[in-house]
Amino acid sequence: MIRFCQRQALLLAALTTAIAAVPARSQETAPKTPFADADMQPAFRARCEDLHRLTDDVETGAKRIDLAVEGELTVVHSDGVLTYLGLCKAPDPRVLCVTYRDNGMKPGDRVALAGGYGRPDRDHILLDPCLASPLGGASE
Repeated sequence: MIRFCQRQALLLAALTTAIAAVPARSQETAPKTPFADADMQPAFRARCEDLHRLTDDVETGAKRIDLAVEGELTVVHSDGVLTYLGLCKAPDPRVLCVTYRDNGMKPGDRVALAGGYGRPDRDHILLDPCLASPLGGASE
């Protein structure tokens, strides 16, 4: 029994030392990007006017990445199965969110969108699958 307790104490001490050696990563040192691994929360949401600068060099590939963006809805359309939410106007890239419900959102509402990033061309961004949620007055 004593050896078992000593072994546990040694393992606990080693684990504590290992954890202490890992550098802490604060919010201030985390890269500020509207992109994240699939289904993870990005550090912030991009705005329409920043999309060209933030996304022009980001390639879509075999691994899904998500983009979070906020702004005013320009389009809300349903085909009975899927709902398409449009965000942003030219000269900014237009964003199309493919989701299942409009949840009562309508053009002019401020929303937050996040979903699988696709870039068919420089002027269009596709978020599929996408989650949408309404925002209060000012950006959150």
